[in-house]
Amino acid sequence: YFQSEGKGMLRLDRGAALKPNDRCPLVREEFCLYYTSQSSDRQTINVYIEDNFGEVQQLTFDFNK
Repeated sequence: YFQSEGKGMLRLDRGAALKPNDRCPLVREEFCLYYTSQSSDRQTINVYIEDNFGEVQQLTFDFNK
């Protein structure tokens, strides 16, 4: 799942749009995320990856347009 500060859209490599806090099971070992900014302001996205044991890793991405 993810949370963002700013206006934009996050999509999976297969084109499915993600909404904040929606969980998305990953069925492959490799995947791509695409972010499209809809603002000229600085934006931050926090992506949370959780394994089958409940362990969570947070990745933070900052974008300046």
